[in-house]
Amino acid sequence: MNNFFLGILQGIIIGIANIIPGISGSTLAVILGIYEKIIDIITKFDFKLLVLFKKFEFKSIGKHISLKFLISISTGITISYIFMANLIQYLFANFEKLTWSYFFGIILISSWIVSKYVKKWSIKEIIFLKIGLILSLLIFLINPNIEENQNLLYVFICGVIGVLGMLIPGLSGSYLLYLMGNYELLMSKILLILNPVVIRDYFLGIEKNQFENYFIIFVVFMIGHIFGILILSRSVKWLLLKHKNITFACLTGFILGSLLWIWPWKSQLSNKISLPALNDISDIYSILLIIAGVITILIIEYFGKKFKKI
Repeated sequence: MNNFFLGILQGIIIGIANIIPGISGSTLAVILGIYEKIIDIITKFDFKLLVLFKKFEFKSIGKHISLKFLISISTGITISYIFMANLIQYLFANFEKLTWSYFFGIILISSWIVSKYVKKWSIKEIIFLKIGLILSLLIFLINPNIEENQNLLYVFICGVIGVLGMLIPGLSGSYLLYLMGNYELLMSKILLILNPVVIRDYFLGIEKNQFENYFIIFVVFMIGHIFGILILSRSVKWLLLKHKNITFACLTGFILGSLLWIWPWKSQLSNKISLPALNDISDIYSILLIIAGVITILIIEYFGKKFKKI
């Protein structure tokens, strides 16, 4: 049972990262020591699983996909989406620079932790590190002016693309949704359907049409997520099995590049970069929060190693 609650906690941490533009939930999964296990479980949603369902061999199904672990992680992610999405939105609205500072520290130390998965650094690994860095910077340089789009086909595509952040360390699915213009819709607005007060109002006939509209968008978005996971997870697993060194080298570069996405002293509208002024007390607070973010991840990594075999 302790392992189940640990899985929920890990899921909450991953879920929070998935909500924040610039931060990858899979990066936190790597740090927690459960990334490869998650990818392995996802790829087991296969023909063998269908056969087990057909034979009603539920015990074998649970073992095949590590059902208890999967439920605990999924529960944690759901909890974070329900309770943390509005909090994160509030923090960015009222303490934007300080919030980005904390998350910058998280990603800064994450790049070093992910780089440790490269067992040997050679010219090939360095080349792929540079490739990852360049790709990340190219995404950063995109400054979109795309409006929200509730077209269900577009929402489905957002679901497929957004899931990349759950599969590829260093790549933020939320940031990709931001580039596509649907971040607020898919990471904030549709989560209202999970709010108990909103559900109560729906059954009372209040905002009924809006609830139904967001519910349909939520379902289509999740179908896109599931489709993306089933299609792309096998490619990720293949890369980890056959080309683990260069894969993590590329991901390290990608994470390093993503630091510009969440640089605290950056205009979120124009991507203009500035440097901190050490005579400004708010900048001092920001630097302290960067250090706090680094310490947070070091603590998470410690417990991730300690409880890796859950």
